[in-house]
Amino acid sequence: MRILGALLITLIITAHLAAQDQHRAVAERLKDQALTDMASYEMLKELTSTAGHRLSGSVGYEKAVRWAQQRLTDAGADSVWTEPVMVPHWERGPIEKAFARSGKRTVELTVCALGGSVGTEKNGVTGRVIEVRSFEEVRALGEKARGAIIFFNRPFDRTRVNTGEAYGGAVNQRSSGAIEAAKVGAAGVLVRSMTNAIDDEPHTGMMRYDPAVPKIPAAAVSTLDADALSAMIRGGSDITVTLRLSARSFPDVLSSNVIAEIRGSEHPDQIVLVGGHLDAWDKGTGAHDDGSGVAQSIQVIRLMKKLGLRPKRTIRVVLFANEENGLKGALAYAAREQNTRERHIAAIESDAGGFMPRGFGVTADSASFARLSRYAALLEVAGAGRVTAGGGGADIGPLKPFGTALIGLSPESQRYFDYHHSNHDTIDKVHPRELELGAVAMAILAWAIAEDGL
Repeated sequence: MRILGALLITLIITAHLAAQDQHRAVAERLKDQALTDMASYEMLKELTSTAGHRLSGSVGYEKAVRWAQQRLTDAGADSVWTEPVMVPHWERGPIEKAFARSGKRTVELTVCALGGSVGTEKNGVTGRVIEVRSFEEVRALGEKARGAIIFFNRPFDRTRVNTGEAYGGAVNQRSSGAIEAAKVGAAGVLVRSMTNAIDDEPHTGMMRYDPAVPKIPAAAVSTLDADALSAMIRGGSDITVTLRLSARSFPDVLSSNVIAEIRGSEHPDQIVLVGGHLDAWDKGTGAHDDGSGVAQSIQVIRLMKKLGLRPKRTIRVVLFANEENGLKGALAYAAREQNTRERHIAAIESDAGGFMPRGFGVTADSASFARLSRYAALLEVAGAGRVTAGGGGADIGPLKPFGTALIGLSPESQRYFDYHHSNHDTIDKVHPRELELGAVAMAILAWAIAEDGL
């Protein structure tokens, strides 16, 4: 019996090593083909020039839908289709102005409306500016806040090596600052831009309202002007700010997710999803956020078809609508999938920029995490061998209740928030080889999971 047990263990180890050797050979082929063709960058260049601004509900987004359908068809996908979804439609309009006044001195601040903000009357809103760094400080203001402009000025924590963690520690000012300020009677909100960079470029992003409190206008101010405004306030005299925004919301419109797949040869109802979001803010052209993830996802299918690879399980690309200001595409996809026979065993999302890939963050049960960790050495083919606990992405998050392993590509993070949600997010900030290696890492992992299962 002991001999049989030892033999069984030996056979299992041998089979595992043989599979790893096969995966390694495929990984090298994927890497070589990608770095020879460099197709991801060309696709990204097309997307950003063809569609440009592509916030949900916009003409640009619908151009992106048509572009993506064609590129997935050209990539050789077995099938390509769109999935209807209702999405919000918001426009910032032409006016984004803010002025700080101290006595006879007037300083113009560089601002942009936060996504979803209401606009102001023609003459704007004016109030004494009060600087805060936390919601607790806002709540403690009491009557002092009535009619004021609340200025949220908590910067990124520069001690965080991972800038995504720094973003996470500051972003509630942007997302919920208007709610907290409205609760104490404020007239408007300015929020320090979500970036480590000190420059004159404001960074937009999603903000929310609470139906229980008034909707007040909210704008991001550049970090350079945030520091200047803070210095004015420390000068001791009362400072007033006038904020003028022409932003407005329109009725929801019908839009689409874009979906394509390579059908699995043995287990077609088991899905390995690869994706990113097709929409982008109306600042810059969304090259890193998330044009890179879109191009990389299409490249996964393109590489496999070009190399004649047929996975055992279905590899599906989903390009989600409305991640930036509503997540309606992801929610609609997950809602429909719960009524099918399909089972999403893993979902891989790229939504952290097209920088050099370092690895993947994984949210999964312990057994699945252990299996995925075994691919670390394989992923070093693309320089992405770090597999860490915790990760995924906003668009694949709704699949978690189905037991799907959520996997997020983790690229180098230092420069991402220099560009994020701003006019700086353009194609010239993306390095072709770094972008391509991210696509390679995604393709390697998708292939290995599709072959081995989880």
